[in-house]
Amino acid sequence: MPKLRLTSAAVGRFHLPSTGQVEYYDTHLPAFGIRVSYSGTKAWFLMTRVDRKLTRLTLGRYPAMSLADAREKAREAVHHVHAGRDPRAIRANERWRNENERLTTFEAVGTRFLEHHVARHLRPNTAREYRRVLKGADTETWASRPITSVTKDDVVDLVIRIDARGSPAAANRALAYLSKFFNWCLEQDLIANSPASRVRALSSVRSRDRVLTVEELRLLWQTVHDLPGAFGTLFAILLLTGQRRGEVAGMRWSELRNLETENAVWELPKARTKNGQAHLVPLVPMVRQLLIRVPATGPLVFTTNGRSVVSGFSKAKRQLDEAVSYHRNELGLPPLVGWTLHDLRRSMVTAMNESLDIAPHIVEAVVNHISGPAKRGVAGVYNRALYLDDRRRALTAWSDLITSEG
Repeated sequence: MPKLRLTSAAVGRFHLPSTGQVEYYDTHLPAFGIRVSYSGTKAWFLMTRVDRKLTRLTLGRYPAMSLADAREKAREAVHHVHAGRDPRAIRANERWRNENERLTTFEAVGTRFLEHHVARHLRPNTAREYRRVLKGADTETWASRPITSVTKDDVVDLVIRIDARGSPAAANRALAYLSKFFNWCLEQDLIANSPASRVRALSSVRSRDRVLTVEELRLLWQTVHDLPGAFGTLFAILLLTGQRRGEVAGMRWSELRNLETENAVWELPKARTKNGQAHLVPLVPMVRQLLIRVPATGPLVFTTNGRSVVSGFSKAKRQLDEAVSYHRNELGLPPLVGWTLHDLRRSMVTAMNESLDIAPHIVEAVVNHISGPAKRGVAGVYNRALYLDDRRRALTAWSDLITSEG
């Protein structure tokens, strides 16, 4: 039973016995040592009394566990013993918790759902769609998280990301599959509440009639730049262009033409528009200035990693609301009545028609509507003019209206 002050260098040089095993005790921490076997195994141990019985506690193997970590484990075990606790029971409980956490991650629970419910009860095509949602790229960041940690904001952000790619139907299907999955988790007592239970499908939201006043819009313009990250610019461009949230969020550098000139235009392909019609958005000077300041880190304009569309709309909208409420309170005004990002689009259309005296067919062209009076019936077949100069003038008038101090 050799005794010496154990060091990392000494442990690495220990010779293997020809048979059996040799135990080396540490003079720095009595009762702590390392057992060296003829087979090459080196294991840290602690000799102590548990319930008055001399017990050998195996702490781990060298070199997977370093000398410093083994000493710390030994000290923890001694502390538990002095407090009347059995370190073996504590380690067993820790292993159980770790295993339970492993079995209740989003990935693990998703696998059980696919095997025990989807594969047994649903058609193969439907099963593939469920697998695409639960095992695909859109939920990969949830994989190692406990199922109980997935929140409503997570689900909302996922739906918005899919919609921003120009796939509103896919966004709604993903929401439907996640709702079914989380309801199954409720039935299995894995969660207390479904994070998808009160999330509405983007394409089925009922039409609203909230139109912000010019004063409200100007305060939004003055406040939106306070938002951190990409959302300040993203929301500002939503405000200045009146285009759809998903279209702006998914903007790509390749869609921007002549950005450095007065003829700058944003060219939206039909695959990224709600109505399937290619769309041109003239970029007024203020929008050009905002975009020129955005650093290019990949094909997407609004991104945090250079690969995927920025996420976190719900959080950013709350931050904007809080900032607006703060400014309105300083001005002695009540909080801003509830509004959504889509209300910016409706507010622009209303102001162009009622305050800026823009012709209805120009307003429809600005927002890529194909169902307005100017595009119905026979007129819709022949009225294909781009009105690009007229649209640029309309958007300039709108930009001047909300960015001026009044």
